[in-house]
Amino acid sequence: MDRPPQDAGRWPPEREPSPAVTVPELVARHVLDAELAALLWITVEANVPLMAVAPDPGEGPRTLLAAFLDLLPPVTRRLDLRGAGETFDWLGDAAALGWEVPEPALALPPARPAPPETTYLVAGELAADDAGGLSGIAVRTLVRALQRGYGLAATIRADSLQQVLARLGAPPASLEPDELRRLGMVLVMRRLAPSVAGEPEIARWRVMACHYVRPLERDAAGHLQRRPPAILATLDPARDALEHFEWGVTAELAMRVGLARDEFEHEHLQRSRLIAALVASGRTSREALETLRARRSGPRAGGDA
Repeated sequence: MDRPPQDAGRWPPEREPSPAVTVPELVARHVLDAELAALLWITVEANVPLMAVAPDPGEGPRTLLAAFLDLLPPVTRRLDLRGAGETFDWLGDAAALGWEVPEPALALPPARPAPPETTYLVAGELAADDAGGLSGIAVRTLVRALQRGYGLAATIRADSLQQVLARLGAPPASLEPDELRRLGMVLVMRRLAPSVAGEPEIARWRVMACHYVRPLERDAAGHLQRRPPAILATLDPARDALEHFEWGVTAELAMRVGLARDEFEHEHLQRSRLIAALVASGRTSREALETLRARRSGPRAGGDA
């Protein structure tokens, strides 16, 4: 993918060093299970946004997002946003989405627009209280850009999906309900205590729930459909295990990623088994990463209505 020299720092190399934590290691540490990991892998590969939510989105959410980003297919490139210094020069028509273009003295030279279907955006923390993340009009512009088909990995401080929607819907972001339908997969995470001696920090984290925020869609007659978010999985604390409900929206997820329902179900099952087998054999580092990278999905999905 061609890109202008001034954007070189935004685009990580084609192949970065192996991450500190891989998806199989997340499963081995019980952060999530193989079934949910496989589902997220398929959807991230199809450019569906992924958000990790926690009251304090520290190492756990960031580590999880990094592990899944490392499974992006070769055709997809990740573009790191500049936080409070973001200019949306990669968007091309950011002003049409509500972005207020900075004063000429502060603006970067125009950049070639990043193609949505092969670009996964990495935004850090949304609606950040400090100067390091995206907030206000920048968050609104970013979420609006998702209608073009961009992927997005981001964190946000919240206790639940409801808090995420409320926070992004309130000023200064002021996103409309239909705009919030572009958030894709939302993971609610928690840090457990106390820590186990000798265990890494990531072992203290758990995915408490996974939601699928359904996009605005049209039925066969062309009428707009506004369906509520679907719960895909929730943690049973007594068993420290996830209960799964994604079967209720399998057809929707298959359509979102560009697969027939039976193809989606087969792919999900096979990937779940592959991750579980790697964990069972103790192969959770770079060898496992290369095994997962070797497997790619079918057709890519487009944007929402």
